[in-house]
Amino acid sequence: MTSYNIFFFSILAFLLGVAIASLQLSLLILISVTLLLAFIFSLFKKLSSLILITLLIPAGFFYLIWNNFQYYNHSIVFNENISFKGMVIDEPVKNLEQQTFVLKVQNSFLGRLLIKTDLYPQYHYGDVLSIKGEIDIPPPDYYGRYLKKEGVQGTVRFARIDVLKRGGGNYFKKILIDVKGGVIYAYHQLLPFNKGSFLAGMTLGEKGGLSKGFLDKLSLSGTRHLTALSGLHLTILIFIVFGALNYFLPKKTASWTTLLLILLFLALTGFKLSASRAVLMAFLVMLAKETNRLYSSRNALALTALVLVIINPYVLVFDVGFQLSFLAVIGIICLSPIIKKVLLLKNKGFLGWKEGLSITIAAQLAVAPILISQFGNFTLTSFISNILILFTVPVVMVLGYLASIIYYLFLPLAIFISWIISFILSYQILIINIFSKLAISFNPPLNIWVIIIYYLLLATIVYIFKRYETL
Repeated sequence: MTSYNIFFFSILAFLLGVAIASLQLSLLILISVTLLLAFIFSLFKKLSSLILITLLIPAGFFYLIWNNFQYYNHSIVFNENISFKGMVIDEPVKNLEQQTFVLKVQNSFLGRLLIKTDLYPQYHYGDVLSIKGEIDIPPPDYYGRYLKKEGVQGTVRFARIDVLKRGGGNYFKKILIDVKGGVIYAYHQLLPFNKGSFLAGMTLGEKGGLSKGFLDKLSLSGTRHLTALSGLHLTILIFIVFGALNYFLPKKTASWTTLLLILLFLALTGFKLSASRAVLMAFLVMLAKETNRLYSSRNALALTALVLVIINPYVLVFDVGFQLSFLAVIGIICLSPIIKKVLLLKNKGFLGWKEGLSITIAAQLAVAPILISQFGNFTLTSFISNILILFTVPVVMVLGYLASIIYYLFLPLAIFISWIISFILSYQILIINIFSKLAISFNPPLNIWVIIIYYLLLATIVYIFKRYETL
């Protein structure tokens, strides 16, 4: 077995062990899987590979068990009316009715709590708060697993809150949050409220100003990811931006320019973990893909997944964003060349629109089972709506950032740019409105075996295509 294959399958073995523990499968299953793989490798007489790879399965299993011990090793008192204090460690998430934030407790006990309270008075990153209320145990369902993945050990709803101190926290992070607030303020000064909120959602993942009706239209049209820092959205966006830049620039220059633009985007979002993860995964694989070597792309993706799982092992099974970004990248690597052949997309097209078309379809095909099983909002018309909108997203994002800067330097020019932005946003909203009415829902009941068969079919298509190319 070659070294790059040993590297790849060793990572897969470790991830398999983490997945078995995450799904709370028994030690018997762990032992059975390990022995089965050991038997398969022994048939090929790969003893050194056998020892390394099979030992990494229980290593992954017990790595998650150890993290479980760390998560539950606290002295939080649940379901009693108690007082405690702590610091807001991230920017509160606000909608039109309430706000939610994570509090790192500083006395009585150690831990992180999710606090949900009224919209006013508003709290900010770095505030030190005194809270009196009941701490609830996270529920044993999907939401509870999400909280576990976020390191949150309890929830508090509408308790009594007093501000003890403002202005704490990391100085650099506070600056980034202030800059983000300044960008959103500029959007709302230059554009009508609904368009400014939509632009803030696309460029910063800020959904607080979006109405429920518009969010429903986004879901029906299959474009909800536009206003989220989701793995799917960012993965597609990175490849489309690179394709557009590569139309004018050499590959190397386009790659580094894409990286600089994405780093600016991450800074304005406060380097949120979900966004950083998707960007890291997509960008590393994009660089490897440009070497035209499948093993480079495959191993870059595997290494990125390993690093992210070591940092937080719960993302593998409990984080849909991780799964979406992972599958979207695989789809782009493996399926986009096939789609270009089938649709006769021989060149990249103006601003790389043909490349963007194949990337969008490939990513949508790769993530379809996850969207159906997790959200139940997959629509057949989403392929068309995304194709019609996604090529405009990089343009409106760059113009949005540019206008927000120029707003504070030379207002007339910012207003002129905002007219262009408004025109593009009107087009996007028109497409969203049309396809929310034409939505053809396709949400059949899926179980694990249907999903496995679907991905096996895709893998078979890729395998046949690769064999056909080599003939």
